Order: sequence, then C-alpha cells, then structure tokens
Amino acid sequence: MKGERIHFVTGRLAEFSLRATLDDLAPRVGFDFTVGVLPITVAALMRAKWVARRVEVPPNTTRVVVPGFCGGDLAVIEEATGVPVERGPKDLRQLPHHYGHEEPLVE
Repeated sequence: MKGERIHFVTGRLAEFSLRATLDDLAPRVGFDFTVGVLPITVAALMRAKWVARRVEVPPNTTRVVVPGFCGGDLAVIEEATGVPVERGPKDLRQLPHHYGHEEPLVE
C-alpha cells in the first residue's frame, strides 16, 4: 500500500464525505489519493461503461476505486484508463475496514 496513489471515483453527493474519510484514512494506511467527481448525483447509479467514458485518471495513479454499487464489468474502465480498477465497499464508511485498518463507523 505504501507509495500507492489511488484515484477514488464518486458522485457529487458523496464527495465531501469521501474526502473527509480519505483525509483521515490515507495517512494511517499509507497511500496518496485523488478524488474524481463524475457528473452524477448518486454514485450508486454509475455503471462501468458510463464511468469508462467519463473518468479522467491523474498521472502516476496506481489504482482506481469505484463505489461498491458500481455495476458492470470493471475491465472496461481498466481499458479506458490503463490502470487496475477495483470495486470498493458499498458504503464509504466501510473504507477503513476495506483497507484492513479498523471497523466501519456505525450510526
């Protein structure tokens, strides 16, 4: 994980919560990150083909993470970006657990 530069893809509604979560998590886990906000309100409605046509990956990105509800074959995003793509958790509050750091936040 050290030295990784992960590009997280989201919609407008989750942008600020995602950034706050990553601002706390990234230094503890040991990765750099960027956030790409696509022109959709709810990230759960994104499909892989739709993302592939719109995502812009910054230079030196080592991996792209899309929301867990993003449907479809992630290979189309990998082909478009040239970077490995993974599906993250369905709820961004589970990101710490996803990266093996701590239990997800509970409301």
